[in-house]
Parts: sequence; structure tokens; C-alpha cells
Amino acid sequence: MPDDAWTFHLFAATFSSDLAAREYAFEQWAPEPPASATDAQYSAWENSNPTWQLRDELAFHMDSDFVELVDDADYVKSQIHDASQQQAFSAQAARFSHFILVGVNAIWGDRRSPSTQADWRLPQSTATVEYLGLYNPAME
Repeated sequence: MPDDAWTFHLFAATFSSDLAAREYAFEQWAPEPPASATDAQYSAWENSNPTWQLRDELAFHMDSDFVELVDDADYVKSQIHDASQQQAFSAQAARFSHFILVGVNAIWGDRRSPSTQADWRLPQSTATVEYLGLYNPAME
């Protein structure tokens, strides 16, 4: 595998628009309260931000710096370094409008089991996105 290959989980979905895809794939922040807001109002704002649908549906602790939203199947294919995985991806890519690449280093904990991280799980499909698999796994 080339040195520049990165290991990522791939999700796919059909969104009504690019905006809908961005609102799902990335953190969203409500507008900051005005300067006249009380401490309680400001604290409530801090506690409710950001919202992030992808993270919430997957139920992982995640770092948004390693999440990429793409609407170009050819670009996604170029990121896959195994020829058989490229073919498998190409066979199903036309069903989707958008792809979400999540670097393996983006996921750092399971929100379903906060008491222990011993039972690691792979991501799964959700009501919104289909999990297409892990690509370019590092060879140990």
C-alpha cells in the first residue's frame, strides 16, 4: 500500500442537497447568545453546542478534523488503494449522492459503553447513512 494511503471508514447516503449533507456530516453551532444573556443562558448554549448528527447516530466520541464529506465517487475511488475494493465501491457508488470518509483516528471512544472501552466495535449503518466498510487498513 502506498505511504500516502490513509485508513478510513466509508459511509454513503443520498441527501436532498449539499447543505443537508453538510448539516449531517459536520458539527453545527447555534448562534452565540447576545452579550445581554445571563450566565445561565450562556451556560445552556455551551452545554447544547455543538450538535452533530453523524456523531450522535454512530454513537462514538469523534474528532471532526478527520471527517471528509465528498460528492464525487471518482475522488473516493482514488482514495481506495486495493483494486478489488475499488471495484466493489464502484459497483454501488451510483446509489448515493454523498460519501463521508471518517479517518480511523477520528473515532476515539464508544458512547454506548462509557464505563469501559474494552469492547471496541466497528461502525454500523444508521437510519441516515450506509456503512460501506473500512478501507486501506494498516498492515501490522
